[in-house]
Amino acid sequence: MRLGDRLVLHPGIAAELRYDTNVFYAPSGSEIGALILRLLPSLDLATRPPQRGGNLPHGVDFRLHLGADYNEYLTGGQITSAHRSIGAIAGMLLTLFPNHLFTVDLFDNYTRTTQPPYGSQFTYNLDRDTNEAGVRFRLRPGGGRLEIDLSYTFGLDFFEPQAQNPSITDLNVFYHRINLHGQWAFFPKTAVYLDITETPYIYQNLAGASQFDHSNSFPLRIDAGMTGLITTKLSINAWIGYGNGFYQANPSQTTMNMMGMVVSATPNANTALGGIAVTWKPTILSTGTLGYKHDFANSLVGTFYDSDSVYVSWAQLIWRFTAGARLQYWNLRYNGVDACRLGIEPKSTAGAITCPAMPALIFTRTDNNLVFDLRLEYPFKDWLQAGVGYTLTYNNSDSQLLRPSTAGTFLLVPLDYLKHEVYLRLSVIY
Repeated sequence: MRLGDRLVLHPGIAAELRYDTNVFYAPSGSEIGALILRLLPSLDLATRPPQRGGNLPHGVDFRLHLGADYNEYLTGGQITSAHRSIGAIAGMLLTLFPNHLFTVDLFDNYTRTTQPPYGSQFTYNLDRDTNEAGVRFRLRPGGGRLEIDLSYTFGLDFFEPQAQNPSITDLNVFYHRINLHGQWAFFPKTAVYLDITETPYIYQNLAGASQFDHSNSFPLRIDAGMTGLITTKLSINAWIGYGNGFYQANPSQTTMNMMGMVVSATPNANTALGGIAVTWKPTILSTGTLGYKHDFANSLVGTFYDSDSVYVSWAQLIWRFTAGARLQYWNLRYNGVDACRLGIEPKSTAGAITCPAMPALIFTRTDNNLVFDLRLEYPFKDWLQAGVGYTLTYNNSDSQLLRPSTAGTFLLVPLDYLKHEVYLRLSVIY
């Protein structure tokens, strides 16, 4: 809806019926499924681009997005209905001097996510608020063949307090991201680039329960790569680099390997990074992608995790139908996991860990995760679209949870789970 010569407003809403076979990520034999009604209203306000009638020349572009995600559990009784949730997303981008030699972006992005906990005995949700605000300076000399970006982002990642899980707020963290990105297009649609990122993470309660497996850190990443077309039908994004977490670990930590031996260690990521994604478009109606990535990241479980992932996807347009499929596998290796705080231990120990242990008993954990996603969408009108989809999620871990039982002993709960989700969605966007 036009609000003037340059502003346009887009309201929208999607209604979705989804069935989840494993709401609480439980191991085989303990799953609880539910039918879920999901509503996703949205509102977008933006300046009109030149090709849509925006005035030229102009000195400012603006984008604003507001959205919500409401989930109501229609089946499963009180066990699932207690976990009804409302998520939110908001984003703002203000661009000064768009399409000029020098451009400035001011941005802010907020997300509130909420999901059921890992266990049906808990009545709270994992409510998480993240926000990133920053500025980006972009210089494009040589007619845009060379591009240099310098940005600063201030972020927060906070968990809302829960009476049943007060230590969750020990994971609250502020971070600062400084990024320098340079790119040279040596062909019109092919470029080489260099990317350098430094991100200090500052935890807000290092004296709390997370002091042994979380610490301030200063991850550094340096990547060099190439992106763009190789042929008219084949494109590539390939990169290689170096990363170091600079984790300020507690020197009193010990690490237990999978043989049950306790050794001294200071968990830290100091590794090569890299990846490749190859995209093939055999026709204007078909797109396939094959990719691999090796990386590390800060983790809620332990200090950080190393990851290797491979994925393949295919998108196909058939008349007005759009079909897509994606298969991805991750190998996640968590470092600095505190057995006593998290109630997690290797499966090989079979409940042999006695807590509290001083100094903290730290071990490594490995998960293998598989996700398969299938979707089909059909636009009845430009403003009305229907979709159906299916997602399979499988996780296999070499660790297990220790949960207290009513008999005063401990139950060993595998961290393996299998989840099926099917959904039908109807979207209206004006």
